[in-house]
Amino acid sequence: MPISLYISIEVVKTIQAFFIAQDIDMYYKPLDAACVPKTWNISDDLGQIEYIFSDKTGTLTQNIMEFQKCSINGVAYGEGITEAQRGAVKREGKGDLPPPEEQARSLEVLKHNMLDTLDRTFKNRYGQPDRLTLVSPQLAADMADRGSPQRNHIIAFFRALAVCHSVLSDRPEPKENPFFLTYKAESPDEAALVAAACDAGFPFVAKGKDFIDIEAMGQAERYIPLKLLEFNSTRKRMSVIVRNPQGRIVLYCKGADSVIYERLAADQDTTLKTQTAKDMETFANGGLRTLCIAYRYLEEEEYLEWSAIYDAATNSINDRDDAIDKANERIEHSLYILGATALEDKLQEGVPEAIETLHQAGIKLWILTGNPWCSARGGNTVYLPTFTGDKVQTAIEIGRQLWLWLARWLMRMPYRFQLQPSQE
Repeated sequence: MPISLYISIEVVKTIQAFFIAQDIDMYYKPLDAACVPKTWNISDDLGQIEYIFSDKTGTLTQNIMEFQKCSINGVAYGEGITEAQRGAVKREGKGDLPPPEEQARSLEVLKHNMLDTLDRTFKNRYGQPDRLTLVSPQLAADMADRGSPQRNHIIAFFRALAVCHSVLSDRPEPKENPFFLTYKAESPDEAALVAAACDAGFPFVAKGKDFIDIEAMGQAERYIPLKLLEFNSTRKRMSVIVRNPQGRIVLYCKGADSVIYERLAADQDTTLKTQTAKDMETFANGGLRTLCIAYRYLEEEEYLEWSAIYDAATNSINDRDDAIDKANERIEHSLYILGATALEDKLQEGVPEAIETLHQAGIKLWILTGNPWCSARGGNTVYLPTFTGDKVQTAIEIGRQLWLWLARWLMRMPYRFQLQPSQE
């Protein structure tokens, strides 16, 4: 190539980099920052990107979980309106939801009423009203009604949340504020569940090798931990086996509805089973992350026999993981449903606009969100292959949250989402 042509190309690249730096569409007002090309040949890369692969949790979302709703003994609680629900109403043109500011004021009133009812019922020393995200005056009323059978189901449900976890509690200011607890967990989901139980009147207080201290509606309770069956992406559940204050051995289990329902007792109430499944589907349709909570009592002889098998599996040298899984299967069965939880992981600020900009640039985006059975495939712009954990409907609702269906509709190019069996 002639040296003059080489110099001409370099001059063109330099001028193009200058135009990129001066592009008003690439100016970010909040930080008063323009695009700064780090190399003069950046124009060589323009138009070369066709696919972007992105995780959902913590990338598109804030990874800050809020306990929004729950289902206990077939009764759904929670008054909040999720981003996905608001987007669905906009998409369908109903327009019957209050503006976000009005909704916030309404929730604040309901939250105040709920806290008043709880304060009259018992003293929650560890409660943090500002942290409360599960707003449901009906839940408080059912907890206050000593003659209601639902009250016992609520107590059992939140007991399970306060005990079934691997969270650690901490008192940052033990002298100045001894009843202020913070929770440290491997995942924000676990911390959100335990914090929600605390604010509902069932705080997890402390844990040691031989004890788990909680309070249940103002009454201190101590459980003796026996075994912790940890969560992993294959099991999709975790369990704890404890001895309760009455001396009985209890197994608490929480996990994906599919794995819990496979392990329910034969005499499980079918009406409760069906209603809880409907509630979880409703929660998932609102873009919430759901977990099913279950339990069963163990006889002493059964536990001791199983414990010997489990200890042998954990000490085995060959095929240790398989041996532990087989041991877990021997005890995680014949469960009874307590209820279901629903957490919201809100989108980060500006995500819908950013993805719509990528769409306009013709870039295809793959979002990894998490379901082992199906994949949601959308149009030619956004794909939602699913791998570990969430329901298919949750994956679809995330796409709806991103305004993509609405954007396509505005451009008269409707999205088509198809669910197909995953090859994973």
